[in-house]
Amino acid sequence: MNSVNSSQNNLLFTSRCPEVRDAQWVCQKVKNTFPHISTTKISAKMADIEEANWDLYRKFIDKPEYALLYNKNPKDRKFLRLFAWRRRIVKRIHDARESWRIGGKDDYHRVNNVLGQFKYDKLGNCGEDAFMAATILRINGVDNTCTAGLKVDGSFLDHMVCVFNKDGSTFNGKPNKNTIIIDPWVGMADFASNMFQKYKNVFSELLIGIKPQSEITFRNVDEVGISGMERFLLIMKHPELCYPNSAREFMRKK
Repeated sequence: MNSVNSSQNNLLFTSRCPEVRDAQWVCQKVKNTFPHISTTKISAKMADIEEANWDLYRKFIDKPEYALLYNKNPKDRKFLRLFAWRRRIVKRIHDARESWRIGGKDDYHRVNNVLGQFKYDKLGNCGEDAFMAATILRINGVDNTCTAGLKVDGSFLDHMVCVFNKDGSTFNGKPNKNTIIIDPWVGMADFASNMFQKYKNVFSELLIGIKPQSEITFRNVDEVGISGMERFLLIMKHPELCYPNSAREFMRKK
């Protein structure tokens, strides 16, 4: 079977699969409920800009206030403002995480902390996105949801996703035909085998280090620890995270 037909078949199967369709709903819910900026998503582009303007960037690192105040070149000032903006939002997400981490010693409290970070600080990276995707699954009755990091060719990759097996079995870190990845950071959800191909061929510029021939595996698999009572409290407090009433149950064909 050629790659075009294979891709078409994957798309057709995905469109018929309620679990993937609902995983895509979760992905959009994380992105759209509280829109937020990811500091890591702009890292690759910023690295290119910094490299192309290395002398100016070095001056900014050494004397940021001086560089901004006394450089009169309009083009330089544009880049200096960009460097300063990135520095500010990186500091803001660090400060926000430290602030919201207070009192968030378990996953139930962490939900409120991350939502607060999204809502008030409007910042979040792949770790927060993956955790919220897993939480939304848990709120909607999926008990085997996990967060996990990725490894590429055996090496650490600074990226987190939400992952679960659609047949209800425990995810043990080894993907199979039932494994679905939800990745709000890249804006995609699909079976793990399909997501791995997309990471290699579509999102490789965002996920630095991935090549078409790379082997992608999981690391640091962690189940979201929300009890039945905590789930009920989250439903009452955050009804916007519940699957809308319809003729079909969440993750079910009918």
